[in-house]
Amino acid sequence: MRQSDLVITLVIAYLIAIFALPTLMNTGYLLKIPFVYLILYIVFPLITILGMYIANLIAKKMAILWQVAKFALVGVLNTAIDFGVLNFLIFLTNYTQGTGIGLINVPSFSLAILNSYIWNRKWVFEKAREGNFFTFVAVTVIGLLINTSVVVAVTTFIPPAFNLSPTVWANVAKVFATVFSMIWNFTGYKLIVFR
Repeated sequence: MRQSDLVITLVIAYLIAIFALPTLMNTGYLLKIPFVYLILYIVFPLITILGMYIANLIAKKMAILWQVAKFALVGVLNTAIDFGVLNFLIFLTNYTQGTGIGLINVPSFSLAILNSYIWNRKWVFEKAREGNFFTFVAVTVIGLLINTSVVVAVTTFIPPAFNLSPTVWANVAKVFATVFSMIWNFTGYKLIVFR
């Protein structure tokens, strides 16, 4: 593992911790998790470094694993940004379903995707030909449509399960949306944008 990979891993780990705060605050879990700041700012970065170190060791036998590990770490950061901004906007607007959440989902997803382009281009797919930003945007817009459609559909047509609040239910919907859009985005980035 190069020294630059270690620094990038630490930077990403701390950015994840920072962007996790609005989600934890808005859903009410910030005060329910003991030692949350210790976990976010000490334990999580150490576990992240250890995980990336192990992935780097295994990648000496399976080269693709290092790229997948970097993509996964950037994906966690993208998800933290997406959820953090969405929860901040839910807090400001009180939109938790329907068209309102669809509208505030666009900037949260868009910021996450801009972050994704930068990290994927400079770190994850660093040996690939330089990805065209417009192709990246085209693949990502489809991901945005998938993501937003799932969030709107789940929050509009499926009532909150397990007595969850509308805010927590919106976050559950966002988890499902993230999985679907992540599958599309990785496939599009790997096969089309950064080939």
